[in-house]
Amino acid sequence: MKIKGWKMSYVGLAGAIAALTLSLQGMGHERYRVVVLPPDGGPDSYEAGYLFYAPLNPGGTLGVFGDTSASPATPVNSYTWTNGRQTKLQQLPPRPDWTGTQTYINWINVWGLSAGYVTRTNSLTGATADSAVVWLPDGKIYDIQPASATQSHAVWINDLGQVSGWAENSAADPCSFGNGEQTAALIWQFGVSRRLGTLGGVQSYGEFINDLGQVSGHAETNTTANPTTGCPPYDPFIWQDGKMTDINPGNFGGAEGGTNFLSNRGHAVGFGTEAGEIDADPFLWHDGRLTNLNTIGTLGGGMGSAFNVNDAGHVVGINFTADDSALHAVLWREGTFIDLLTLSGFDCSEPFRINNRDQIVGYAFSCETGSSSAFIWEDGEMVDLNALIPADSGVQLAEANWINDEGVIAAQAVLTTGLSAGDSRAVLLIPAGECDPNDLRSPAVKALTAMAPSADDIGAKSKPAVLGARNGRVNPMWLRPLSSARLRSRIEHPSD
Repeated sequence: MKIKGWKMSYVGLAGAIAALTLSLQGMGHERYRVVVLPPDGGPDSYEAGYLFYAPLNPGGTLGVFGDTSASPATPVNSYTWTNGRQTKLQQLPPRPDWTGTQTYINWINVWGLSAGYVTRTNSLTGATADSAVVWLPDGKIYDIQPASATQSHAVWINDLGQVSGWAENSAADPCSFGNGEQTAALIWQFGVSRRLGTLGGVQSYGEFINDLGQVSGHAETNTTANPTTGCPPYDPFIWQDGKMTDINPGNFGGAEGGTNFLSNRGHAVGFGTEAGEIDADPFLWHDGRLTNLNTIGTLGGGMGSAFNVNDAGHVVGINFTADDSALHAVLWREGTFIDLLTLSGFDCSEPFRINNRDQIVGYAFSCETGSSSAFIWEDGEMVDLNALIPADSGVQLAEANWINDEGVIAAQAVLTTGLSAGDSRAVLLIPAGECDPNDLRSPAVKALTAMAPSADDIGAKSKPAVLGARNGRVNPMWLRPLSSARLRSRIEHPSD
């Protein structure tokens, strides 16, 4: 599923009607200032982050990755952006025959500490290797890969500075959770790494860590390959105080299950497949109790997954419609089920984040063509975020990836004016309050939309497919968790 040649143009009556529709949609909702974040020498900038969650902390610091002029040797590098200040994240020192270090940031905590990984490329063989790292707020790097590991990723960092993730050994595994070798979930704290164990199989994969010190992820439960997936089954887990607990034993009769988020109050959400691996159900786990969210409400389709949860235990995810022709963003809250529907002109929608004010951001899209627009859902209504920014902002918002509790939104956009029209940009949307919409246009937009075109400027642009097979696993991509190989493909080839 690809989108080629994203351009925004309002022509004649159709354009006037579209503009009026957006204006009407925005009535009664807060408007936003637009800050467009620069690339890194190449044509595009993107939201970084794990599972499409943009790394945006409560203070408004955002992690961004962008094309570089050194591509393809170093196709992308990451930086942080805080109140107009751009901080480049250091690379690891060079090693013999290993060049082209690229940086990728997964999450930023409240203190500005960032977790992620760097990728080196062997100049002789073309092989790549990843190392888990942590960056200080000033961009200084620390390699936290265990000495015995061949590759590793730091996935999340909590406000205490504890880091969750995974590391590989040298044993090749066709069902690897990582980059091709056997994978073990880890926690790094106080300069020491610790393996979290498994649920009975060989592999485990650490994802989120909250301020309670809980880690969520998924782990194999035995070593016997499932006949449908061809790989050992795996269940979601919570690790705490040295103990790994299977929070959905056997999933919902299927062979695969995982977590998609873990709140600071210990709410874990995710999915489990049913027997046959065709259908999947969403779940919420809290304080030892697992709830199949389809028992609260469903659109009637065969597949669903819970994506995100706030500290109150309010869950957003997706459900397929009864005829399985479309998927909608949905909300499970206080024992109720709400279909968030979709924006006018789109048949599908998908949420990314629900904050503690119950504001939800994501994107609506065409299940057929993939064309999309970012949304915010609040006060019972889904609104196109493009209706809440100035008409002359010079960007078309394609998806919104995170919203913090202050209402700041990290989104992905396409430039629509100037010589760089068609290029992708990470953007921040800053709540503007009650003010003249004509004053909302950011100086950054004016500067960036007037940039000279790059070598492949105004070429065909595309966004990652919403649905797709995972390497070694049968789950559609939207179920999550994604394989590391699929994430690498998104990072290294954002326009594929």
